[in-house]
Amino acid sequence: MGSSGSYLKSGGFTHQEWEQVGSIKGVKVLKKNGTKEGIKGGLPLYSNTPGTAYILLDADGKFSQFRQYSEDRKMKFDIDYGRHNSSYEYLHIHYYDKNGHKKKTEVIALPNNVIINKNLYEKYKGFLKGINL
Repeated sequence: MGSSGSYLKSGGFTHQEWEQVGSIKGVKVLKKNGTKEGIKGGLPLYSNTPGTAYILLDADGKFSQFRQYSEDRKMKFDIDYGRHNSSYEYLHIHYYDKNGHKKKTEVIALPNNVIINKNLYEKYKGFLKGINL
């Protein structure tokens, strides 16, 4: 599991801030230790396992975030469901550069089942627990 802020450059973490609470299609669903099911702020910045992915659900058990990590355990991209510079919730993806900075954001789907990026939607729709587009 990952741990925000306690990643060691040599690899691994100083302590476990996250715990697995389930899985969806083989991807671990995490929650931050000492918090309710969903948290604000997103998944860990780094992963203990190279090339892995994690899912975060909100307090109601609905999909909030999918984060894919690269082989160097850093964030590669996030798929988020929420308000990103808008008044409504929608599905979008953030890509990160090698330094962990967001480099690009794309819309995947809008409300009323308006699919903008069909390839990404089809690839990741199985993780969208409780989301009604």
